[in-house]
Amino acid sequence: MKALRDLRRFILAKCNSEEQHEIREYVHENVYDLARDFCVTTSSIVTALENVQDDAALAVRLLETIRRSEAMQRDLRKANRAKAAQASADALASMARWDGEKVHLDMASLLASTLTKRDDLLVFGCGEFTVAVYQAPLFDLAKLRRRDLTAFVDAEALHVRWKTGGLKLRSQADAHAERIVMSLPARVRVQAA
Repeated sequence: MKALRDLRRFILAKCNSEEQHEIREYVHENVYDLARDFCVTTSSIVTALENVQDDAALAVRLLETIRRSEAMQRDLRKANRAKAAQASADALASMARWDGEKVHLDMASLLASTLTKRDDLLVFGCGEFTVAVYQAPLFDLAKLRRRDLTAFVDAEALHVRWKTGGLKLRSQADAHAERIVMSLPARVRVQAA
């Protein structure tokens, strides 16, 4: 992405001057780095340069291509981050343990690996209940780097505790929020013989 940022700065510096022709030269000189960051071949960049003769039009086209490329790369990073967070949530869910009506969670691991974005929901679900909480307060907790955090979830909320206090994060409903889902294990019920 550095090559794209540098190209944008160069274009903006030359865009309204008599030196617009230098944009084409700059692209030729940096074609390998730009091809890597645009995720295209060097020949496709050279062909695009040959197809646009006007330097002002080339500058506009390059800025638009940079914008699209950065947006695609942001989307890809977001998808990869969500995929990794979901894999962590799946692993952590398998380690959750029931204690009566509560499911105890490894809070340190949860804060370290399952969070994606402040506006996203972290959903705890099992056959008996579903609790969805915004990740914003969890991000804030992670910043504190507390080592004494414990947590459990029940039908009412996610309960986070530490030596001198705690939080009760009640379930939220937001149909538009992205979600990381922690599918909790079923409760094992022991029946007397």
